[in-house]
Amino acid sequence: MKEESYKQLLEQKGLKKTKVRITLLQHFMSIEHAQSYNDLQAALVNEVDKSTLYRSLASFEQAGIIHSINDHSGLTKYAFGQPPSQGNEHAHFVCEQCKMVYCMGKLAPLQLNVPKGFKTNKVQAILKGVCSDC
Repeated sequence: MKEESYKQLLEQKGLKKTKVRITLLQHFMSIEHAQSYNDLQAALVNEVDKSTLYRSLASFEQAGIIHSINDHSGLTKYAFGQPPSQGNEHAHFVCEQCKMVYCMGKLAPLQLNVPKGFKTNKVQAILKGVCSDC
């Protein structure tokens, strides 16, 4: 993807086209696995300060450019793409060896039997195993 494409995406989402946001988008588009804040800070150490990174992640998530993942590691991970919601639910795979988190393909509609009176708003599927790199 070229820099102009990143600028167009930011414009479509109503975000300012700053150098930091373009760099962050380029980073997300160049990796296949989710990143924690610490991963992003280490990768972009010379590009962005802590508070700008936090604000950019919040803006990206609010705009639907990235989504956060709770993989139960205690660290929130971020991945490119809209959050799983009605119609685009997908699972996340957590490698038990390298701890990388990957977005998986679309989930088939789940038919859950919840107790009477309960209402399901969201389903989060976490698959655990060993990734192809390990």
